[in-house]
Amino acid sequence: MKPPLFKEGIDPMKAEAWVLGVEKLFEVFPCNEAQKVQLVAFTLEDEEHKKRTEFETLRQGNKIVAEYEAQFVELACFAPHMVDTDYKKARKFEGGLQNAILDRINVLKLPTYVNVLERVIMVEGNIAAQSRISEWRGKRQNT
Repeated sequence: MKPPLFKEGIDPMKAEAWVLGVEKLFEVFPCNEAQKVQLVAFTLEDEEHKKRTEFETLRQGNKIVAEYEAQFVELACFAPHMVDTDYKKARKFEGGLQNAILDRINVLKLPTYVNVLERVIMVEGNIAAQSRISEWRGKRQNT
């Protein structure tokens, strides 16, 4: 009998169905608590692998820094080896930033994640302000 794999995402109904399937499996094949944990971990492995890969390939893209940072924090727990020091966490976060932002902060070699995040937020604000000024100048010259 094959254990049910949990790869349904975060839909509560699908998650509950998975839990019920695993509980039925435990009824048919009695096992101790340690074996139950191993089985559950095995069935979750596929989903954890997807999240780890998602973190490994995470990029800011068109997201604002706050959205990128929220996704970064959410997914980091699936690849703890990549962020197990503050330095590694800072470098990983930098590595996913948009080039326009990265070009302005990577020369600083900021030592901590918090330092990087603070500076990135400032840079994003500066870029937005420069963009608004350029738009205003363009409109002003056209009138």
